[in-house]
Amino acid sequence: MTTGDVTYLVEELARLTDAVKRLGALAQQPVPPQSSAEIARNSKGATWAVKVYDSDPITANATAQALYDELGARYGQPEASA
Repeated sequence: MTTGDVTYLVEELARLTDAVKRLGALAQQPVPPQSSAEIARNSKGATWAVKVYDSDPITANATAQALYDELGARYGQPEASA
């Protein structure tokens, strides 16, 4: 192996090490909270599912309940599944 080959390998290893460090830093960043509500209509009436994502479970629960109540007030209570 020539000196040029060794130099190339050392530089490539340094680039790869830097890339791994940057990926590690990205993986440690928190994911922002997300919320979604879904309404579907079928022959039995309106049905819906409420999904709320938040870093705080109490906030997520309160938000989900508020959305569910709002949907119930707007569209009527969903039919119970059999």
